[in-house]
Amino acid sequence: MEIIRRIFAALAVPLALIMLVTGLSFVPKSKQEKLEAAVEAELQEDFQPVLRFVVASDVHIMENDPTNTERLRQMLDTAYRYAESQDYASLDAVVLCGDNCNTGSDGEYDILNSVFEEKLREGTELFTVMGNHEFARTGHEGYVRHMGQPLDRHAVIKGFHFIGLSPDPDDTKHTLKQADWMARELNKAADDDPKKPIFTLQHGHIWNTVYVSRSWHTQAFIQLHGAYSVYPQVINFSGHSHGPLNNPINIWQNNYTTLGAGTLNYFEMERDIGDNTVPAGARNAAQFLFVEVDEANRVLIRPFNLLTDAFMKTPSTTDDPEKELKWLISDPTDPLSFSYTSARKKTASTPYFEDGDAATCEDAGEGKVTVAFPQAEDDVCVYGYRITLTDTAHPRDKGKKIVKEIYSEYYFEPRPETLSCTIDGLVPGTEYKVTVAPLNVWLKEGAPLTLTYTAAQS
Repeated sequence: MEIIRRIFAALAVPLALIMLVTGLSFVPKSKQEKLEAAVEAELQEDFQPVLRFVVASDVHIMENDPTNTERLRQMLDTAYRYAESQDYASLDAVVLCGDNCNTGSDGEYDILNSVFEEKLREGTELFTVMGNHEFARTGHEGYVRHMGQPLDRHAVIKGFHFIGLSPDPDDTKHTLKQADWMARELNKAADDDPKKPIFTLQHGHIWNTVYVSRSWHTQAFIQLHGAYSVYPQVINFSGHSHGPLNNPINIWQNNYTTLGAGTLNYFEMERDIGDNTVPAGARNAAQFLFVEVDEANRVLIRPFNLLTDAFMKTPSTTDDPEKELKWLISDPTDPLSFSYTSARKKTASTPYFEDGDAATCEDAGEGKVTVAFPQAEDDVCVYGYRITLTDTAHPRDKGKKIVKEIYSEYYFEPRPETLSCTIDGLVPGTEYKVTVAPLNVWLKEGAPLTLTYTAAQS
């Protein structure tokens, strides 16, 4: 068995890179809708956990700002409160994916550990790795001294394996030696019980997997992706990006599973639309994951929003507004059963405005206009909008077009019902054709709202 695994591991790195770049999936497109329906049906069955833990990232404890410290306290209180409300009343672990402190100063670590001393209870294991921010002050030495954990760690919690990597030598880098160590530890975990999920974590994402991973990722993504790809039962958690948890692309499956772990600090978006990846109101971000496993090794993952004190709702605008967002991995060892693959992009519907929806334009002075419009509809998630102003006298001249892209603010709960955007650079007295087109999370564009607007004379 070991020889077979090593042969597959040797092939996994180039194969994994091809699959990352091309988006190839083990799940045939024709099966996608059936798989999603099966997941929904299975969620109705009795699910009794034998393991429960919470996962967070990018806590960013600061000495001069108590906001994130209070959010961490609230996260731990919430996790215990929920556990105590269930038949299985245990919180078995708290998992942090790095940037636990903002600079890694001794004072920040003291604050972090004071929260753990105050809130963590007997029977709850703390499992952490470093991020890039901790290098600013005390680096590896400070982390080991304050956290009392090795930089790279393999632990067994309630019979389940957890394996974590800290950056080495700095920032979001991981070495080939670390990737080889991860491969060996994964082999040990799989040999222990090949049917159980194996939980892994590192600070930076694997490139081109979860939301924001194209912008922010570990520099050793090829090697780690190759190591993970040998074991479909790997469920990997990462952070660094500050991406919102309710983005449908926050979970990615192909030959294993990986998820973004959210942030208690502020949101940041992928570099795909707009001119600012940190949106207005970005500090309104305090999200983490509940993870539960049952006796059949099914894994249920649910994001929680501390600012609403509730499990997060689906970002679909066609669902019941109170429908919770849940991800179920019914068989971690079988990639053919995976639901959250790149096939979703191919089968996704097109976002649309409802009949009767209309946009408006209002002069904002000095060659500016404010465009306002209702939110569009989509059965997955409306990600953003592309607003285009075309000079009607020169419709073929690209230089006469003004394009502005904005996010739908789906990451705020509740999502606002209407949006507005102020655009500058208009020529006084010029008539413009204005279009507002909705975009889904794979940037598929729906039919736009259209109107004409004449810029005010200066």
